Amino acid sequence: MLRAAGPVSPSSPVPGAVLSSFLASLTDTRPLGVAVSGGSDSLGLLYRLSQTAGPARLVALTVDHGLREGSAEEARHVKSLSRRLGLRHETLVWKSDKPATGVQAAARAARYRLMSNAASRMGLAAVLTAHTADDQMETLWMRRARRPKESSAGLAGISPATLFEGRMWVLRPWLGIDRAAIRSDLAASGMSWIEDPSNRDVRFERVRARQALAERGMADMHTARKAAARRTLLARQAGALVQKHFRPGSDHSLHITLDLQQPPQAVLLALEAAIGLCGGAARPLDRRGKAALEELIYGNRARQSVTLGRALLRRKGTELTIMRERRGLDRSTIVPGACDDWDGRFRIRNLDHRLPLTVFADAAHPGVPLFSRDFGASSPIWRLEDGVAGGFVAGALAGRYARILPVYETPLGQALADTVGAAAFPPCPWTNALAFGGQAP
Repeated sequence: MLRAAGPVSPSSPVPGAVLSSFLASLTDTRPLGVAVSGGSDSLGLLYRLSQTAGPARLVALTVDHGLREGSAEEARHVKSLSRRLGLRHETLVWKSDKPATGVQAAARAARYRLMSNAASRMGLAAVLTAHTADDQMETLWMRRARRPKESSAGLAGISPATLFEGRMWVLRPWLGIDRAAIRSDLAASGMSWIEDPSNRDVRFERVRARQALAERGMADMHTARKAAARRTLLARQAGALVQKHFRPGSDHSLHITLDLQQPPQAVLLALEAAIGLCGGAARPLDRRGKAALEELIYGNRARQSVTLGRALLRRKGTELTIMRERRGLDRSTIVPGACDDWDGRFRIRNLDHRLPLTVFADAAHPGVPLFSRDFGASSPIWRLEDGVAGGFVAGALAGRYARILPVYETPLGQALADTVGAAAFPPCPWTNALAFGGQAP
């Protein structure tokens, strides 16, 4: 159903002009995927891109989460609109069981996983999403509400570009455009869009943020730009510290010489990344964890060791060692021909097409994975150092950055990858990403 576009902010950029500038700054000429839900933002992006980039360069991707009645029909509606524009379209269906809680977070993870697989299969340069200035302000509102004492660098909001699973860049060229401007542009084209009923469900935090911002007025967009610029600078400083002072151990630990003359925020950012690398935890440190890390590095406590994020930190003077703690080291099985991440620290591919591969921790060195197969009477065991022996390939991951890497933290993520010998991250194909779609931060 077509809705009223609403008032357009005088300062909001023109959608077509922003996309023309965006396309001119891309270094990869392969086709682009466009995530399209059927709402005004994504349909507006798809329509305007079809006019500026041309249909041959685009593939519309719709994820059907199967969470409510009518989602399949909405995907068919998007497919019909895509065909009208002369575009190729694919519907990606989330078929796994749905969680009882945390549905939105699980759906978001599934959405990016499905799009990442599609991007690899189709050879796409990147996938574009239609996050707007409104989405950015809502995100900042939620982060302030959760962490009122968060530093300015922590309020960077949605990244204009993010690398998922080390293989798919998601680009957000419309972060500086108001939703009203997009709807006005779309309405002028005569295209209709779908209103998702969940956008009015106050059980969701983002809906409550949207309502609060509508009542109190939108925050200044400069906050996000300044925070992103600050985060970029800190990531560069932290990456330089990793390159200069981080040394890998034979048991996949990290040995670090603390340089306390450097900015504390950069030092702590580098150490948080190191904890994520050695511990493999999916979540970053919470407020208590950050406080404990800061106390260990800058406090005067007699205790010189602490466990954070599944990693053990031991300090002796200016020397710090970080290693995986001994708890929570699971045994897992990788089916024939499959690839999986073990313990959040290693990506392992089973090259055998007949036998499963079992992965478990070395009892003497919990940071080192061991591998075995069931051959009946004898079950040989290989250490990671054996490389591809036994028909598998295993490589270290650069912590959480192997799953999600915001573009402004690329220097730190790449420094960590280089330190542990992980695969290099593909460069962002959008050279102007850090300028938020052509607008200086």
